Amino acid sequence: MLCERFGGSLTNGYWYPVGSAGLDLDLDAVAAGSARARVRELLEDLPPTVVADVVQVMDELTSNARLHGAAPRRCRVRLRPQRVRVEVDDTDPGRPRPRAPQGTGGRGLILVDRLATAWACTAGRDRKTVWAELDLEPRHPA
Repeated sequence: MLCERFGGSLTNGYWYPVGSAGLDLDLDAVAAGSARARVRELLEDLPPTVVADVVQVMDELTSNARLHGAAPRRCRVRLRPQRVRVEVDDTDPGRPRPRAPQGTGGRGLILVDRLATAWACTAGRDRKTVWAELDLEPRHPA
């Protein structure tokens, strides 16, 4: 259990972390399904709706990095008091821009914007990090 590994407190039957715990994934070596499973395992003691939202946001950001970014690509998920932070790096400095949905694309950043408490992109000359933070309290009932 995460409480035993990282410390924290139980509230309403769910674990809320103290400090920071998380994982770091090499997206060029880890399959998408495996990344989702590792995030679910990390967050197993949180409310199911929070876990689903975090996994969805992580999946959207990593899919964008795989589709539009360049290697090396990494994903970090950090548990903090009150929030979960997802960060995805790639070496394409172009900033992501929400676009109008068409066919099977264009919905990812719209979902991120709706599910995340905050999200943004920090870009340098030869890389960028797209990050999103989600509250640990469920935004919608299970």
